[in-house]
Parts: sequence; C-alpha cells; structure tokens
Amino acid sequence: EEKDENNMPKDPLLLILLHLFICQTYSKSAIRNLPSFALGLSPLNLALIPAFYDTKSTGDRNQRTKMASNQDAEAYHSMISASVDFTDIYVRNGYVSATRSVRDIDTNSRRSFLYSIPLPPANSDSPPTILPPTELPTKIKARIQSQSGSKIAILVEENIPSIGGTPECKRNVFEIWADQGHRLANRIVLPSDKHGPVCTDFAWFGGINWSPDESTLVYCAEINNPKTESFFGSSTTDDNGKIMTGEQFTLGVGKSEDWGEKYGTTALLALFCVNVETGKIGAVKNVPGSSLLNNPKSMDGGYVLGQPVFSPCGKCIVYTGWDAGGGGEMPRRLGAIYCFHRPCKIYSSPVSKLLSRLSVPEMSEKGQGEKTSDDGDCVCITPNDRLARSPRFSNPTTEKEAKMAYLCNTKGFDTHGGCMALRVCDWDTSNGTVMKGTETDVVDLVALPGERPNDTAEVAGIKFPGLFLNQLPDGCFSPDGKYISATTEWGSVTRAIVISLADGSVLPINFNLLDSDNSANFSSQRFICFTEDGGAVVAQSEVNRPTLLGYLPSSFLDAKTSVVKSKLLANLSPLSSTSSSSVGALPKFQPGIDYVYKVFNILPNHGDVKVPVGCVLMVPENSENAKLPMIVVPHGGPHTCMSTSFFPSYGFLCKHGRYAILHVNFRGSTGFGQASLESLAGNAGSLDVLDVVSATQSVIDMGIADPDRIGVCGGSHGGFLAGHLIGQNPGLFKVAAMRNPCTNIASMVTATDIPDWCYVETLGSGIYNFSKFRPPSKDELNIMWEKSPIAHIEHAKAPTLIALGMKDRRVPPSQGLEYFHALRAKNVPSKLLIYEDCDHALDKVVNEADFWINTKRWFDDHLRKK
Repeated sequence: EEKDENNMPKDPLLLILLHLFICQTYSKSAIRNLPSFALGLSPLNLALIPAFYDTKSTGDRNQRTKMASNQDAEAYHSMISASVDFTDIYVRNGYVSATRSVRDIDTNSRRSFLYSIPLPPANSDSPPTILPPTELPTKIKARIQSQSGSKIAILVEENIPSIGGTPECKRNVFEIWADQGHRLANRIVLPSDKHGPVCTDFAWFGGINWSPDESTLVYCAEINNPKTESFFGSSTTDDNGKIMTGEQFTLGVGKSEDWGEKYGTTALLALFCVNVETGKIGAVKNVPGSSLLNNPKSMDGGYVLGQPVFSPCGKCIVYTGWDAGGGGEMPRRLGAIYCFHRPCKIYSSPVSKLLSRLSVPEMSEKGQGEKTSDDGDCVCITPNDRLARSPRFSNPTTEKEAKMAYLCNTKGFDTHGGCMALRVCDWDTSNGTVMKGTETDVVDLVALPGERPNDTAEVAGIKFPGLFLNQLPDGCFSPDGKYISATTEWGSVTRAIVISLADGSVLPINFNLLDSDNSANFSSQRFICFTEDGGAVVAQSEVNRPTLLGYLPSSFLDAKTSVVKSKLLANLSPLSSTSSSSVGALPKFQPGIDYVYKVFNILPNHGDVKVPVGCVLMVPENSENAKLPMIVVPHGGPHTCMSTSFFPSYGFLCKHGRYAILHVNFRGSTGFGQASLESLAGNAGSLDVLDVVSATQSVIDMGIADPDRIGVCGGSHGGFLAGHLIGQNPGLFKVAAMRNPCTNIASMVTATDIPDWCYVETLGSGIYNFSKFRPPSKDELNIMWEKSPIAHIEHAKAPTLIALGMKDRRVPPSQGLEYFHALRAKNVPSKLLIYEDCDHALDKVVNEADFWINTKRWFDDHLRKK
C-alpha cells in the first residue's frame, strides 16, 4: 500500500477502518494519551475519536464492565479458595487432626473442615494418603482432645426454641466422647445460672484443658451480670435481694464494661471445673477477685481469669489473671485485642478438695460444692512482673518434679506489642507449688539484634532479635524436658525455633518442606506440637504459597544449624468459596509460579536507633525488565510485622492486577528488637513515614517500580501512614486506598477503646498514666493533631478510596469520614465504602471480598492508566 511520511496508509478507507479499530480496542484515556503521529491522524481527527467512542452503546460499555467485574471476582475467588487457614492442630495416636477454616461468600460466613492425616512411617518419604475432610457444624465451638487421646470434649452451642412463652435462647453443652472419640459418653448442659457463655478465644483469654487423670475439664466463662429490672417491673419478689430495681442501664450493673474491639461481650471471666463423669460443675473460688462470684452487686473491678492449665500433679490450676480494676492499674478497661501490654500475672489455685466434691455423684450441687472453697488461698507466682502469661508444664522430669515455663516482662512496655522473656522454674509435684529459687530467665529481653554474644544464627539477614510471640504452644516442652520449641517473629520472617534450657541458646529450625537443601529459604514456618515419638509437626507458608503441613524427626532437636530432613504431610487442595455462576473461567492460582518475591533490608540514615527496615517485595511472573506500577503496603499496629506468610488479598493484587507489592516493616515493627520497636513511640507520622519512603525509593532505584505509578494501601495505622504519605509526599504517592484509617488523633483520643495508643505514639513512652485515666490537655491535643494525616490535608491530591466498618471501636468511623469529606471538598477524586455490620478488621467474608475487588479496580482506574 502507498504510505505517507509516518508510514501510514494513504487510502482513506483503510484509515477509517484503522480509526474504528482504535475506538473498539482502546479506552478514551488511552487514546488521549497516544501521540497523533502514532495513529496516523491529524490532531483535529484525534480529538474527534473520543467523541465517536462516546457514541458507542451504553450496553456495550456495561457489558465490558460486567466482564471485567466477573474476571476480578473469579480471580479473587481463585486466591481465597487456595488459602489454607488452620484454626486447630494436634496429634494423637499417630494422626494429625487439623481444622481448616474456609471463606464462604454465598453465606457470608466461614466453614470448618476437619482433616485426619496419618503420620508417615519412618522409612517412607512420600506424603501420606489423606481422606476427604469432614465438615464441622457451626454449632461446634471447640474440640479438646485429652492427652492420651482416649477422650474428646466437644463444646456445642445449641439454640433452644421458644416454649410456652419463654424467649428463645442459647446454651453451651459439653459432649464427652470416649473410646478415642467413638462413643458419646456424656452430655453436660452448662447451667446459665452458674455462668454465661464459655470463652473460646484461645488466642488470648480463653482456654479449656483436661486434668492429668482426664476426669475433669477446666474452662473460663463469663460471670453473670447482677439481676435487674425496670422501675415498672412486674416482679413480686426481690429474690432475696438479688434483683436490683432501676439498674438495668447502669454501667457495671445491668450493662457491662467490656474490653473493646472484638470483646464487646467480654467483661469478667471466672474459672470453672466440670467432672466429665458426674457432670457436676463448680466455680474455682480461691482466686483473685473472688468476691464478684458471690452475689455481685457490681461488675466494677475484679480480674479476667483465663489461659487455665492443670499442674502435672493435678492438685492445682495455674492461670493468667488480667487486672480489670481489682489490681489498681486499670481504672478503665481498655481495648484488649492486639494489645499485649495489659497488666497480667500468673496465679496458682489449689483445687484438690473441689475436684473431690465434684467427683461424688450423689452430693447435691447446693451442698458443699457451692460453698467457698477450703482448698487454700491462691498464690501469685509472678508478683514482681507487670506482664506474665501463657503458663506451660513439662511432663514430670523426676518423681517429684516438673518444669514450668511462661512469658514475662518485669517492667512491661507502653507500646501495644513488645519483646518477652522466657522464664522457667521447677514445680514441686508433691506440694503443688513452685520450688523457691529455681526461677531462671532462660531467654531475656533483647534490645538490638545480635546483642547476645553467642547468637550467630541469622534469618533474612537479622540476628536473633528477641522473643516476639503472644503465647507458647501447648506442649512446647520436648519429651525429655531439655528444650522448648516455639514460633517467633524474626525480622520479616516467622520462624520455628528451639530453645535450650541448659544455656538459653535460640536457634531457628532449618528445614524446607519443598527443598531439601533449604537454600534461600525465606518462608514463614511455625512449630505446632511434638509427636509421640519426639518428632514435631510444623507448618510452612510463603508469600506465593499457601500453608503446608510437615513432619520433623526427633533428631531436629540436635541439628543445631544443620538442615533437618523434613517430610511433607499435607499440601491441601483449594476449597471453593462460592457457587456463583457469574464468575468466568480464568487460569487457577499456581502456587510458587504466578508471582515471585524477595526479602531484603535497608538501613536508612535517619533515626536514632540504627536497625534495618525489613522489606518484602512481590512481583508478578514474566515481568523482567519492566517498570511496574507498585502498591506500597505499610502494616497496621504499628507494633506488628508483615511476614512472608501467604495473604490471598495481596496475591490477588499482584497476580491479577500485575502490580508490584512492597510490604515495609518500618522501625516500630515487632521482630527487630525492643529498642527498634520503642523508637517509634513519640515519632509516629515522621520516623515511620521516612522509613516507608526510603524503602519505596530503594525499589525504584532497582529499576523494578515506575516512579510515576506508585500507590499506597493500608489499614488502621497503615491507613494512618497512607494519609501521611499522600500528604507529605504528593509527588511520589499518586493513589491511595485506606481501611479504617486513623486520620486525626486529636479527635480520636476520647472516642477509641485504646486512648493510651494516642498518647504513646504521639507523645512517647512514659507519658500515659495507666493507673489514673484522664483526658488530654490542650497542649497534648495540639501535638496529636500535628502528628496526624489531617495536618497535611492541604497537600493531598491523590485519588483516595476509603473503606469504613461502622461498628469499629478501635478507630471510630468518624476518622475516615472526616478525611473523606476534607478530600471531597478539595475536589480530590474520592470514594467511600461503608460496611454497616463490620468492625475494625473488615473481616466479614462478603465485605472483605468487596473491599479488595474495589481496591484493585481503584488502582486500575487511577494508577495503571497514568
């Protein structure tokens, strides 16, 4: 064909066909960004193309939008269906029982599936054959296997329908299954007049445990509120003075003072024992705050008692008690979830006589079993520690001794997370007490990585940073009582470790369930439990691979720094999260292939504490030599850590959106030493911002990220940083997505369930007086405002998506609303997502999916097309 000077056809008909092809193929914004010579058009004709584009039918455009939405939905569905989230794992009788939680978009809920996985024979290297899982009914709230494996206690929540005018209600029932779970031996209804719901929050307050002889369960449950009625109530009796008239709306009487976000139904927990044969139930009354168990007139003060375990002798119950006002350090109950600095101590209560009374079938429940216990007073094992929790026992090491371990921090910390010490002592099994003078801090607090002289092991370029864990595993002691195995945050990696009780050495367990030589292994790994033969069950996941289960032989305890030969137990298949027919057929997620990742550290020049800033970078496959649009993700907290574990939401953005994803563990994160963590206190909005900018610039300098297409996505404190980044660095961060962001600390401090956070992060440690709650001063409010994103709102110009859970008590939704309206008033492109039934986490299944798909589309519209 005859061509012009731009090598384009001169034939008018061919040129018109080319114009039509362009209009059909490209979006308006893409056409406008193309130079006219590339299209063979004059500037005038080029300007007419968008007008022609707009004449295309609305139906066609809607159809393309629907197709894109279906593709996004299918891609998200593919990622979350592949996710493997275990909620409970234990080993008995040669089998691993693992409960997997699966999102169900159709019902906006989670389903639970139970897998039974045989442990492999010693001479076999192939994974065992796994039978299909069994779905657990939603009414099952907990499954507790006895140590021998001969009994299983199942806690069931039953709905009792309305009968004869009585209101519909719920009740808890313990089902006791004997003969290794084959025979239902007893059903024990837990009477509502004894206590409220059983606490099944095993990640923090809760705990249900068997006695050594497997005759009794100890559990924690809500203390019932005092009985109240209206001034116009119809009661003809005061029930011996127990009914309080006109107090049904009084805080501490008819209304409970709870523990904030996620704990709106938790006020005070007490300990109870149930004999699984007689079915008799008794309260453990020789505890701190016991007066509230005896006809309480008020729910003020007291203690929350949880994490109970029996001592190896069975004579005592050892547990954690959180100060709820009774200890003088909590004049107001502050938010508990993710707040690991709430004052707590470990106590021991003798229970021999209580257990004896519960074991006698013919004794009336209104007899001696209900009187104040005469077992003797409780003992505080950790009187000098501000923080002490997670008691664990070894098997008896001699005829009269066992070992007890727990986490502690004598001074405590003001930040909501921090480093813990591991303390071990000897337990006298004959007297049921700690042997005086045997307490030893096997692993002390660590200020900076590598400060312990004998710590040479490194994980992702970081020497041992101290213990950053919330609880010790059940059964953390090795069979011989010489080691403790646990899981800790170690830099940007979660790592299974072995602690020697002889010399306090801490070593990572070197294994890789997919690669025998363990080369360049940055996967996150967890110690689950010991097996009967002294081996261990472990879990492993990576940024681009869901959780695997594996087995380590008993030799792993002696491996030191060498690689342990592991065996893969389970690589579970995806479980579909929806039956929707609207999703199209896209390629399924391919673990380890669809995107890759790298872990690296940078050492910025700014800041007083010189500790590496950890980074985890995700890059889609086949993106070599391409400068990618990048989404920077600062984590929430701020005293948490983003590890190399599998998170399907970020995999969705990386694989399907083809974005580079940069996670930044700025100073203040856990896993980098206590000094690094505390350096952020008083410097929020500056030190963390500079760290994120430095990490972002480092990826740009690598040639991976396009400096003109950088976005930021974060929730909570991550949303706080997103607001700061688009306000302080508007030329670098072009687009933002925020979940429940903190935007104005001055207006948040009197509305949040954690006002101490507002003081500590803006004013520094040692400022907030936990024993004397008070509102902020005028000067303090000024500082809080100055360190908030709202102080930089005049410079913000990035299109911003904000998602709010309207039941959020951690960061009130007014924070995001304030910021949204401020942006909209400046004509900054903004979008607000409102989730009426969600709290801070936005973890309702449907709302979570809606947010991440909206987030991907927001970045597509405002970042990818730049």
